[in-house]
Amino acid sequence: MSKQKITLLIYGEGGHKQEMKLLYNRLSKSSLEFITLGTTPINSSILHYELGDVRHKKNRLKSFFMASIGIIHSCTLTIKLCYKYEIVGIISTGPGIAIIPSLILKLFGKKVVFIETFCRFYTRSFTGRIMSKLGCEFWVQNKEQKKLYKNAKFCGRL
Repeated sequence: MSKQKITLLIYGEGGHKQEMKLLYNRLSKSSLEFITLGTTPINSSILHYELGDVRHKKNRLKSFFMASIGIIHSCTLTIKLCYKYEIVGIISTGPGIAIIPSLILKLFGKKVVFIETFCRFYTRSFTGRIMSKLGCEFWVQNKEQKKLYKNAKFCGRL
């Protein structure tokens, strides 16, 4: 029996989630099947797995522990999904919760697409710095970002 082919959509809270909602509204008309990974679902019709926030916004010590637990959870969940489904690729709007699943899937030879957040114009995000080196495709939503990321493709606003 063959596994179901799916594409992972990974996002965080706030603007990252909103960007993924906008992207999903366009992608949902395609023949692709999706599973989302994030703090909360973007659509009730998509199978969703929770990936918690990996940092505490006010306490660095708590951030360290949250990141350690988040990395372990992210690794186990990603590998579990690889055994359950045939993952064809991953699309992420950030933030850092996308790094570990992207790294694992890249090692498995899967396509990785990262879309830098639209709120960035003149600075690079921590996640963007890593994903621009890791991702198969790195998209930016503002033309100014093309100067910051040499391998970026301009996709415009989602």
